[in-house]
Amino acid sequence: MSHDDRKRAVGKVTSVAADRLVVEMHAGTDNFTVVGFDDVHYVARLGSFLMIPTHAEYVVVEVVGLRERDVGASSKGDLDKAGSAKFLDVVPVGMLPASGEGRFRFGVSVFPSLYADALYALDSELDRIFETKAEEEPGVGPDGQVCVPTKATRFRVLTIGQSVVFEDYAVKVRLDDFFGGHVAVLGNTGSGKSCTVASILQELFEKPSEHHARGATFVVFDVNGEYRQALEPLAKTGGIGIDRVVLDGSATGFRLPHWFLDLSEWELLLQASERTQVPILRMALG
Repeated sequence: MSHDDRKRAVGKVTSVAADRLVVEMHAGTDNFTVVGFDDVHYVARLGSFLMIPTHAEYVVVEVVGLRERDVGASSKGDLDKAGSAKFLDVVPVGMLPASGEGRFRFGVSVFPSLYADALYALDSELDRIFETKAEEEPGVGPDGQVCVPTKATRFRVLTIGQSVVFEDYAVKVRLDDFFGGHVAVLGNTGSGKSCTVASILQELFEKPSEHHARGATFVVFDVNGEYRQALEPLAKTGGIGIDRVVLDGSATGFRLPHWFLDLSEWELLLQASERTQVPILRMALG
């Protein structure tokens, strides 16, 4: 184990099973907080990762439980937080090569030995686990041809927020996977859902160097006019083009299939009354 690895050890593995391991934190650890060589780390968040060295790889484990046991006698029955033994219940997730170049893989082929060190995870290791290490990649021209300029790059990952599990870690998504599948942005009214989506689109097209999402097309149903206000400044600077279609009956060449609308949209489109027409719509549309 390297010198830097020793400086980020949080405890020792004291129990090994096929589906669960137990890590006892070092004595004197206050409130599950560890002072590392780079920062102060709180390692007791459920869902966070620890790294356990085994030969040339790390076993990546996820924290699923916390326990504390008083090892000293107390006449008042109070827990001695400074002197108590602290345990983390963890489950194995996968293997990460220690070299810094290999890829993370799910499943564990070699389990750690008893009393192996458990380390807190670095941001660079999290990037490798989530496959978001390289933020940009070489651009590709139309139909796979050489792009112009030849050294142009495009975003491979995009930062969308801050993690609540991994402290000060930026949450990033792989663009091809993100836009190639279904995505839901959930939250209460006024929590910033529309702002989040608009920020993602703005960041895509505001890339300072080529290529900024060249050829990408988005269809946005902007019922409140929010996205128009957010994206029109980009159109004025020549970054993107925006075609605005107002669905008031005057638009030509625009057709929307009836099966595309859900019940709430039919109610809005037909301005159905709540007491008489909405129940009929619900019966008809199921």
